[in-house]
Amino acid sequence: MTLPGLGLHPGWARGTVHLVDDPLLWRSDRAGPEVLALPSLWWPPKERLPRGVVAVLLHGIPTDPGRHVRVPTIARIDRDVLREAEAVEVNGSLGRFRIEGVEEVGVVTSFLERDDGRVLLLERSQKVGSFQGRWAGVSGFLEASTPLEQAFREIVEETGLTANDIDLLTEGAPVLSRDGSQVFVVHPFRFRARNTEVRLDWEHTRFEWVEPEEIRRRSIVPKLDRAWESVAPPPPKR
Repeated sequence: MTLPGLGLHPGWARGTVHLVDDPLLWRSDRAGPEVLALPSLWWPPKERLPRGVVAVLLHGIPTDPGRHVRVPTIARIDRDVLREAEAVEVNGSLGRFRIEGVEEVGVVTSFLERDDGRVLLLERSQKVGSFQGRWAGVSGFLEASTPLEQAFREIVEETGLTANDIDLLTEGAPVLSRDGSQVFVVHPFRFRARNTEVRLDWEHTRFEWVEPEEIRRRSIVPKLDRAWESVAPPPPKR
């Protein structure tokens, strides 16, 4: 699977990931070339990179790109999708990196919002293949030609509402969620629901209209809170 980022230094390299959790310990005990993954707040290094480091992946964007560091470097990556010691290829020239042996899976998640600002959460049933009992938005695998088309399909199937009952408000930036050898690319949407008479199908056992702040307090599917943040309305100006 190939993922985009922001190229800070050109070049190409291949190595195994080392997730740096200590700003003073940047090298693992493994032999062979390594690709460091670390917060941008720790960049650039105060000393030379350890021997054997062939590339760097940064979570966030550093204030100083570290131009004196001569290895392929990419910023604005989601560290959550990386695992310790897995093989990656880093292309700093194109601002991309590839995780070997990982499959990309497209998913849509839609939030239906009432006039009072509450959003619809659905509790997943024991009949679904994953995350039984967790709370989610209106979700499904991306099988249609576009994420928006799939979002409409899922809303009809899972809530009984039709395209005439909802209005698209926001299409957010995709959110990545890692599960084993799969990375789910979640396409989030927010709709205004003009009809709130929901009829559930077999995939869910119950539903609730909740304040958006409640999402983080529930037992939710991975990254549901991040998906909401991607489409949430901006806070009111003071």
